[in-house]
Amino acid sequence: MSDLLTHWAIFEDCRRLASCLEQVSPELSKVLNEEREFARLGAVSRAGATFVPHVLNQERNKFKESGYDALNRRRLAFALGGILHYPADFVMKPLMSRLAKADWHKEHARMASGRREVDSRAREISAYYDSHVFRKVYLAGREDPFNRFLFADNSTEPGRALEEFVYSLFQRALLSSHTLAPDKANLDGWLDNLISRVQPLYIDIRAFVAVYLQPDLAKLREYGVESEFYLDGDPAIMAARKVQQGVSMGQAELSTALDLAVNQSGYGKALCIGLAALVEASDYWAGRRSEPPDIRQG
Repeated sequence: MSDLLTHWAIFEDCRRLASCLEQVSPELSKVLNEEREFARLGAVSRAGATFVPHVLNQERNKFKESGYDALNRRRLAFALGGILHYPADFVMKPLMSRLAKADWHKEHARMASGRREVDSRAREISAYYDSHVFRKVYLAGREDPFNRFLFADNSTEPGRALEEFVYSLFQRALLSSHTLAPDKANLDGWLDNLISRVQPLYIDIRAFVAVYLQPDLAKLREYGVESEFYLDGDPAIMAARKVQQGVSMGQAELSTALDLAVNQSGYGKALCIGLAALVEASDYWAGRRSEPPDIRQG
């Protein structure tokens, strides 16, 4: 699935909801909000099961022992973002895999042609999902960090030339960052170096623009965009949109909305799992829990 919009949207909604949920530590919620850039980076980084427990333990001990500086806060934000990478993968990957392989016999999918077709279908599903959260969560570009030009049509010759230039820059950036993974022998040094050198990446989104501007209604239904992926009526999603609009919610109402059992779509379930993991992280941070949240994929 995409490593950008859907992961980031789940992160942003969990961040908003965490600010309203009493079970989430105010200290952690404050870091999530004030160091959003580094938390977003964590939200699209792999191997969270490796670096999150280490960083949470290190930063918890440092927070208790001495003052907290900007680097500490960014390390912690990165780890908290890493926690929220987990629910996106845990819920969405099986959903996308199932839909991408629909109508393909298992034997056919093993063939090279079958694998190519499944991969192409998965990319298209990803485009439909990311386009949908751009509308729903990022309000078609009215919500940070994007703007309305992200999926705008750009058919002029200078516009296309600019896209090609940015695309080449993005490809070069990918070559230098595709192996982004923690150095297990030196986690502290790896994370400090990453934070000091991080630069924003830009992606080519022409395929996404086509889906966004002219979605195929049959594929919207086939891919479960407004049902299996993102159901407007899911209580967790409704709560996220209320909080985004500045509507206050009581703790009982919020807790009920975040009950995994009452949410049907992948996005709604991911929000519930993400908030539950942040509550566990808060309990670990406060010493009420002996282990950090378990965010292993399998």
